Amino acid sequence: MLTEQEALEHILSSVTALPSQSVPLREGVRSYAARAIHATIPLPGFDNSAMDGYAVRAEDTRTTEPLRVTGAIAAGDVAGVSLEPHTAIRIFTGAPMPPGADAVIMQEDVSTDAEKKSIVCKEPVELGENVRVLGCDLCVGQRIVDKGEPLNAARLAVLASQGLTHVDIAEAPRIAVVTTGDELIPPGEPLLPGKLYNSNGIMLEAMLRSVGISSPITFHHLRDNLEETVSALRELTRQHDFIILSGGVSVGEHDYIKPALKALDIPAEFWRVKVKPGKPVLFAKTVSSPRPCHLFGLPGNPVSSHVTFHLFVRPALLKVLGAGNASRSLPRVSATLTRAMKNRGDRPHYIRGVHEDGKFTPTGVQQSHALFSLSRANAFLRMDPEQELAEGATVQALLCD
Repeated sequence: MLTEQEALEHILSSVTALPSQSVPLREGVRSYAARAIHATIPLPGFDNSAMDGYAVRAEDTRTTEPLRVTGAIAAGDVAGVSLEPHTAIRIFTGAPMPPGADAVIMQEDVSTDAEKKSIVCKEPVELGENVRVLGCDLCVGQRIVDKGEPLNAARLAVLASQGLTHVDIAEAPRIAVVTTGDELIPPGEPLLPGKLYNSNGIMLEAMLRSVGISSPITFHHLRDNLEETVSALRELTRQHDFIILSGGVSVGEHDYIKPALKALDIPAEFWRVKVKPGKPVLFAKTVSSPRPCHLFGLPGNPVSSHVTFHLFVRPALLKVLGAGNASRSLPRVSATLTRAMKNRGDRPHYIRGVHEDGKFTPTGVQQSHALFSLSRANAFLRMDPEQELAEGATVQALLCD
């Protein structure tokens, strides 16, 4: 039985980023840059006004003598006029600074005389005040996006400021979600005795979307039948890069995933991890295909499936999507524990809870079937075997979906 770290290291060493593709900027959100990008245009591209006001020479504002207004420049104009000493030019936010001007005085800081077309400065301005200087935000050659960096709205805006229309990201992986078990039926059908609605399918899809998977995901449900399982996995491994299986990976008489993989000559690289919830976790990879298929077998209990997805599937998918190391781990935040806790088991236990206002509070029942308790949680607390934590202890919470 592997430790969490051993299992994760094994998985990450087995997956690689997919080939890159160029997509329109608007389709790149929540993706990861496939290459570093450097600026070719400075920001701003010219000296311009940061305020509505008057372009002036700073030294001319140190007197109460009126300054004659000789013109006006709006955003988008070309500064076709020059500023002469002891004059001012009406200027608007974003407009280019006229030659001869070295500051902008805000319109609130002047008195205007419409008849004489002049202003009087109420107080002086400093050299360069209210002026955005060429390249003060971004200079040519500066790296604006690193390889593996997430592409959020602001980063896409910077790329657009460079005149770019497309960005390189990893090709979207082909993913199948497979649930198993005769006891599961689709939501919407009559609930017969002994049956359960299939909740893991929608949960796994939602978590895949939250990772940034935007491509179509195929869904399949397998009955507890070896021949059907072998046939389905044979086809699915040919058509997908990832197969996320829920249930059927333990050692019970109705668990057919491992026997099916054996029949297909796909060896399970591991199938148990020392973690709670979620000990029966399977990882396998096809070797005959030119583009390997990675199989993750997660436990059927919803909490176990949820936790192990975050621990093992999420980092692997992020690597395939081109995410850098810093983006693969769940965010960590310090929190104060609101009640004493003890892990009485011999495996690390991921407690589900709420992180709010700097506090971590466990949510209800901490058993692997407790779906409602899971639904109230937004964070995990990892506790070592036999670890005790007092109320008020400072802990590290892992923020999750």
